[in-house]
Amino acid sequence: MAEIPERIVDLDCGKYRLRTLTPADASASWAEWMSDGKNLRLLNAAPKAMTAEDLAAYIGRFDQRSHLLIGIFDKGSGRQIGFFRLDLDHRLKRCLMFLLIGERKFRHWSVTHDIRVPFQDYIFDVLGCETILATVLASNTAMSRYMIRSGWHLDHTAAREVKAPVAGAQADLDFLSLSRAAWQAWKAKNLEAG
Repeated sequence: MAEIPERIVDLDCGKYRLRTLTPADASASWAEWMSDGKNLRLLNAAPKAMTAEDLAAYIGRFDQRSHLLIGIFDKGSGRQIGFFRLDLDHRLKRCLMFLLIGERKFRHWSVTHDIRVPFQDYIFDVLGCETILATVLASNTAMSRYMIRSGWHLDHTAAREVKAPVAGAQADLDFLSLSRAAWQAWKAKNLEAG
């Protein structure tokens, strides 16, 4: 396999901008996301005190070739409000996608609505993926429903797949996928021809 090029992402998504993160993007506000109860519940994560230095080290671990870390920025304020993580399998032409909107004020569907088309087009058309994979806690029914309405397919729900940080309970996990063909069909049906 030829050497995989480094990807420097910079996408205009309406009111938002997606761009490659660097260690200089580590911030105290991002560190606070990791102790926010709502984020922790959606991530199924235990509280973890993080510093900007911890985040800078985390960001530095991404090679931007097979593991991409992409910030979501509000163009009006320039503030980072979340991030995507993509883990690419170049041989199988697929990626595992993870999303977190960390800033409470921006946790609404308009953000995902604005970034969905340019970002998923980028994954299929520029990165060359044939399938995007994602997991969602089954208890996060709003996100699973939103994804299914956006062309994703619920492949299966695994009972007690992950351990919840509270009281050691087991949580169900939804496994979803979006193929290039399903994405193209969704766009043809739902977006006006321009």
